[in-house]
Amino acid sequence: MAGLPGVLRYCSMDPNERTAVIANAARLLQDSKLLFDHTRFASAFALAVLGVEEIGKVILDIWGSAAPLSKPVARRSAHIRKQAAVSSLLLASVAVREFSAEVDNEELVHRVAEAFRLSREGQFMSNVHVGALDKAKQIGLYRDDWLTDATLHADQFTEADVGAIFTIARRAIEAVEDPLIMNTGRAIYET
Repeated sequence: MAGLPGVLRYCSMDPNERTAVIANAARLLQDSKLLFDHTRFASAFALAVLGVEEIGKVILDIWGSAAPLSKPVARRSAHIRKQAAVSSLLLASVAVREFSAEVDNEELVHRVAEAFRLSREGQFMSNVHVGALDKAKQIGLYRDDWLTDATLHADQFTEADVGAIFTIARRAIEAVEDPLIMNTGRAIYET
């Protein structure tokens, strides 16, 4: 990965590539919906999360093309960084809706994060940061000893679990269109 020390750079996609990535996200979400309609909730959940990650890839690219992103404090996989971009954007949409302003300084970002810690968006962000969403995605796809314990298995996925991911994807796509939410989301992501 090329870049300056202390910053994380993403290869900037051209608009056609961004469109192709969003089209791929839509395909994954449509395939997930087919599985959902046939009550295959574990596989539907996993594909829907992959669709959300594609949306996150575009968000990170937009942010990274405007200015280099700060290097994350914690080393995270590319999957979790993409999930974190989506969760930051969703939290930003709540912050902008509640505060009607861009949240762009660290103190205010911390106040917003605390205020929404118990919100659905905040809970989603927490699940992303501890790797729970990524682990759930993998449980929906794989049967491996290292992924499972006595309390987690693919049969536990429900219609509500998949529906929540569909809602997250829809809201993230809507939020990408709003420059204020995108700027606020980046500030939250980098905090």
